[in-house]
Amino acid sequence: MTEAKSAGSGRTAKSQPQLKVMIIDPNPNNRDRLKGLVRELEFVDAVSDRGSPHSILDILATNPVHVIMIDQNPGAGDVFDIVRVIRSKSVGAHMRFVLIGDELDDEVRQRGAGVGIAAFLQRPYDLRGIEEALKTAAGAGGGTVESAQQARARDGLRDTLDKLRQVSLFHGFSDQELVRLLKICRTRQFPAGTYVFHEGDKGTSLFVLVAGQLQIRTQENGEDRVLVEMSPGDCFGEMAIIDAEPRSADAVAATDCTVIEVNESVVNSNNDILSLKLVRQIAILLAKKLRIQSHPAAR
Repeated sequence: MTEAKSAGSGRTAKSQPQLKVMIIDPNPNNRDRLKGLVRELEFVDAVSDRGSPHSILDILATNPVHVIMIDQNPGAGDVFDIVRVIRSKSVGAHMRFVLIGDELDDEVRQRGAGVGIAAFLQRPYDLRGIEEALKTAAGAGGGTVESAQQARARDGLRDTLDKLRQVSLFHGFSDQELVRLLKICRTRQFPAGTYVFHEGDKGTSLFVLVAGQLQIRTQENGEDRVLVEMSPGDCFGEMAIIDAEPRSADAVAATDCTVIEVNESVVNSNNDILSLKLVRQIAILLAKKLRIQSHPAAR
């Protein structure tokens, strides 16, 4: 079944080509919800949906689309084999795909990229995530010439996301979630010898060290004592936003440092999947730190 936007929908007509999207998902409730959200996007012209990939090549021959949004468990066969077969035929040679799923880990993403899946959409999703996934897919082989500046920006973003994914705090985050995190968090620079925060300060954010070396220090008998040496990828300052207590030590840049500051409002938004993931990862990090403190040999 295909639904196209009508002239009376209240949207301004555009002369540029609009996307035609097909959704393949065996769950009718998921299909209907996703179709309703996709139809809200101004750059989407028509949306069709199927409960399974059965006879998909015949359907595409008479009802061509630009992007297929396919569930990780399509109800018949392996999704990667299905994508590979579609792309091997003339009607699907230039097809772009968005893979939808509940748990899209690194292995799934690598396998997907290997068969030509251009974008990924992890549940629970929202309209912004859907828009980003479709635009990512549409931009992959969409027939436009990418400028050198655009290519550098894309490669730079990919490099940043790959580095962030190595940080334990961000394990399991999708590209869309990491991009959103970068938009709502601050990246800050601290010259060597400067303080990120002082002991006794009110803690309103946690930090991830991106580059440089940093020390967690405290005062003992009037002298500085280094408690922990931080390296890129380490997370610090999380205790204060969990228990609302003042900072228990100083954080000092041992060299020029770059950090990502995650405000407590990002962590404490209970209805946001990004916040829930952050809280879970913080809990895991704290548990590991407590285990190491209790049993140093476990390090």
